[in-house]
Amino acid sequence: MTGIERIARLKHLLLGMERDLGIDSLSTVERNIVYAATLLSETSRTVATEDIRQHELLNGVSRSAFFRALKDVVDTGYLQHTDGRKRSAYIVSDKLTQ
Repeated sequence: MTGIERIARLKHLLLGMERDLGIDSLSTVERNIVYAATLLSETSRTVATEDIRQHELLNGVSRSAFFRALKDVVDTGYLQHTDGRKRSAYIVSDKLTQ
């Protein structure tokens, strides 16, 4: 099996897993925000907006596109504001960790 065939199989597997979690309807930027926040939450339950924005999964995403996508991810309930704050700190929703 070639390298590209392995990647294609992994991509197919990833698509199925995204469908199972219900995140397949999110845009690429929205999914990458969810992925980055999840990875960052491994070391701290609370994840700062700037840490998510600077994650390598979001390289090349404009500031405005990032914040639009972040708002949509919060509105759909995949990330939640912490301690009643309206910005700057989030936690990954339980709907992703079940």
